[in-house]
Amino acid sequence: MSVERSYAGVMSALQRAQVLAYRFAVHGLAAPESDASTTLATGLQDYPPGRTALLALRLRTGSTDGSPTVLVHSVRAAMHLHDAAELPRLIAALRVDDAGAIPQQSMGPFGGELEASGVSFGAALDEVADAMRSAMGDLAFPTKGELSGAVSPKIDRRLAPWCEGCGADHVQDQLFRLATLQAGLVVDVDNHSPSQFRYRATEFEPADPTASRAELVDNFLTTFGPARPADLASWLGRTPSAAKHWWELVAENLQPVEIDGKEHWARADTLETVESAPAPTGVRLLPPYDPITELADRKLLVPDPAQRRKVWQAAANPGVVLVDGDIAGVWRQKRTRDRLTLRVEAFGKMSARQRRAAQSDADVIADQAGADNADLTFD
Repeated sequence: MSVERSYAGVMSALQRAQVLAYRFAVHGLAAPESDASTTLATGLQDYPPGRTALLALRLRTGSTDGSPTVLVHSVRAAMHLHDAAELPRLIAALRVDDAGAIPQQSMGPFGGELEASGVSFGAALDEVADAMRSAMGDLAFPTKGELSGAVSPKIDRRLAPWCEGCGADHVQDQLFRLATLQAGLVVDVDNHSPSQFRYRATEFEPADPTASRAELVDNFLTTFGPARPADLASWLGRTPSAAKHWWELVAENLQPVEIDGKEHWARADTLETVESAPAPTGVRLLPPYDPITELADRKLLVPDPAQRRKVWQAAANPGVVLVDGDIAGVWRQKRTRDRLTLRVEAFGKMSARQRRAAQSDADVIADQAGADNADLTFD
């Protein structure tokens, strides 16, 4: 029985401001040297490689030298920075056995065509992951192209179709990225060439898939709650029906809440914290693809449609400006020798005090980029 049918208590009503306050606190944005363990449990997206995850971590903790972390293709097969101790659970949780669990926009017709040819997606994943582990014995920290070049000729041809763009047969991209995680491969980014990255093999002990999925959903609801099953599906990169199976693993521990007239769900053990979260204060500059923006409830985060189009774009999202916990603008950067210019487009008026307050994060952004100074300009 689903929690929607079985819950008979009084539904709590939450204001949008309470949800934003809770997320501001749980994301470690209330203090310059916070604990980022909660955010690392769900991951900090890194795009382009080496540009955003470590910056997001440093803006929360004041440093990138904390507990060991790993960069892997995790949720949505996108690169995310995680606590290294979570790697076995991520591998177990994010394994895909059925191509129907992945939205077609993520993989195109490949998954359906593969299974129609008699190859299950789980079998394809295992074959590519095994080939990757074997290839890593002969390769020293290969690039994506080098690893693909070593693996593609050694697997079933149906797993490495012709790519018109590359002019070659190679492992289908979504399958490739998902397989790197199953092979236990982590990503190392070249600090001298930020967009260049290489793979490194790790050893790991297998974890229980069901327990790992339940823990990942719990982490999601702690970091991004209150939420809806559709939000989980979007974050995971799974179809709604596939995400529903994940959701049901923790459903008995959830409580419905109403936010602006719409039903959401919160972990029952965090609801009191959501209701009592202190109102955020101050100005924060967060990088593109920061975890605070990487949830499907964009209408809740940014109610104005014109502003949403500026925050989430088809490619190359900007950074965001938080004023008292609310997304109040976007920023982009331009590098000129040793100086970094951050151009802020505010959605409303920012006082002189708020503009000065933004300088602290701007200096961190410049230092992380290897620039001596940060110049802030405001539109």
